[in-house]
This record gives sequence, C-alpha cells and structure tokens, in this order.
Amino acid sequence: MFILLKWVKYYTKEVTKALKTTSIGVMIILTIVLIKYKPVYAVSFDKQTLGYVKDKERLELKIKNYIEDTTGNVAFKEQTVKPVYELKLVNRNKTLQEKEILLAIENSTITTYKIYAVTVDGNIQTTVANEEQAKNMIDNMKSDLDEKIEINTGIIEQYTTEFNLPQTEEAMQILNNVKIAKVSEYNVAQEAERKRQEEEAQKKIISNKTVTSVGTIAGVNLTRPVGGRITSRYGSRSSIRSGSHTGLDIATTQGTPIKPIATGTVTYAGRKGSYGNLVVVNHGNGIESYYAHCSVIYANVNQTVDTSTIISAVGSTGNSTGPHLHLEIRQNGKPLNPENYLY
Repeated sequence: MFILLKWVKYYTKEVTKALKTTSIGVMIILTIVLIKYKPVYAVSFDKQTLGYVKDKERLELKIKNYIEDTTGNVAFKEQTVKPVYELKLVNRNKTLQEKEILLAIENSTITTYKIYAVTVDGNIQTTVANEEQAKNMIDNMKSDLDEKIEINTGIIEQYTTEFNLPQTEEAMQILNNVKIAKVSEYNVAQEAERKRQEEEAQKKIISNKTVTSVGTIAGVNLTRPVGGRITSRYGSRSSIRSGSHTGLDIATTQGTPIKPIATGTVTYAGRKGSYGNLVVVNHGNGIESYYAHCSVIYANVNQTVDTSTIISAVGSTGNSTGPHLHLEIRQNGKPLNPENYLY
C-alpha cells in the first residue's frame, strides 16, 4: 500500500505538470497506468540487475536470516556484496525473481566452516566434522594396541572455506594405516634391540668364561652360569620376599651372557611372576636349574643346550632391585643350595 501511494503521488505530480490538464484527466491517466503497470524494486549487484521483488523488507529479512544461519559446521558467513534497490514501474506480466536473487546472494557469500583435524605425532592425518567423532576414531585406533606402543594423538580445531571431508570409512582407514605403521616400527625396533643385546652377549663370551664346578649332583657335572659377586645367599630372608631365599643371587653387569650349569633340555622360557623372565633347564636324574630376572631370553622350550649355549642375559625383571642372576638348583622339586656345588 505504501508503494502504491508513493507511485500515485509521483505520477499525479508528473502527469499534472506535463499535461496541464484537469484533475479528471489526471485520474484517468493514472488509472490506465496502474492497470497496466505495477510498482516493484529492481535489485542489482555491481550495477547489474538480478531481478525484481515486490517487498524489499521481506527480501532483506531472508538475506539476514541466511547470513546469520550457523547450523551444522558453519562457523560464520561473510556477505561480499550488498544489493542495491531501485523503485520502478514494470509491466504487470513481469515475473518476480526473489528465489533467483537469493541464490545469487548465497553464491556471492563466503562461508567459513569449523572442522576437527586428528593428528599423530603432531602431523595431521585426517579431518572430521565434530570433536566427538574425532575422539571416537582415536579410541577405536588404540583399542587393541599393545600398551608398550606409544601413539601420540591430538585433536585440532580448524576453520576452512572448503567443506570437503573424507567419508568416515576413509578416515578410519587412514588412522588404521598409521597404527599398522607404528606397530611395524615398534616390532622392527624390538627386533633390532634383541639382536643388539645378543651381539653384546656374544662379545662378552670371551671375558665371561664359565668356571668348572668342583662337584656334581647325581652324576651331573656342573659349571658356573656366570661370574660375579654373591649378593643374597640361599636360605636368607628379606623384606622383598615372602619366605626364605630358595636360590643364590649373583650380581653382574646387565646383559652378561648366561649359560646352563649342565647339558639339558629347556622346559620353560618366558615370563613368570616375581621371577620375571625365567629359563628352566631339565638335566635328567631329577635335576633342574632355574635362571631368573633375565633381561632377554635366547633359548626356546624343548631346545637341547649345553654349557657353551647362551640361554639368556642378566637383567632385573620381576621382583628385582638391580641386575643379577637368581640361580636355583632343584632335585626332584626340592631346592638345593647352589653355593655347595658352584660357588
């Protein structure tokens, strides 16, 4: 109504001035004009007309709502151009173009999105839509990972004008490939360390020769597994033990090669409670020997060994306060004092 009255006022003045006729003539001409034409706003960007709308306030409200809409991953929007409005009379058959104008405004608007990057060791591996999804992916990647393998992950909030995220399956595959690489890297490092310790043990063979025992047990000749200083004797008691000592502790350098006290067959090679890494050798005639707290085990179960075989290396695994060999000799399951036969 406001637009109509404005146009009535405008054309009444102009027609009256031009024709200098009577008020009746003016009304006739005005009526003819209003029947054939309608008042609208021409909307333009950079002096290029995009279309026409009847209600300027309605269009402005729609533009405002679009710019302020930050649902989903939208952080903010920047309207790069402002529409220019010009009041005009156009043929009543002229089609209004509000949708086309809104589309042009959307296309000229710069939208900035908020996304989340998943990092491993400080390097971005993939991006996802929200922080919760990033956390779930990291948890999934670490779910079945050995606790010894460290993967330093992080989540970084990012802003971008290109909202082009990988599919969930693709993002998970990227992180899974990183995990596979980390596990492989860890295994290679472990194998390299094992070989290094084995080489070190081999180097010490000459300087750590075993000494022949002065006695035997049940016809089995015995030799010393390592040389060193006795730090805890058979039968002694300590605050770190629940009972009396069932073996002999010989302190020596970490990694020193350990050889069996006699020929025999390995019956156990692995981790065992307070013993830490343990090797057990059966020498026959009811005689067994135990080698505990090893740093690394070289022997395998069912392997036949003799006094020249390196079965493990001195360490401090299990219930231990420093590098040493805990040696036990048992006859028919009963502990004997190794000091009576070897040291």
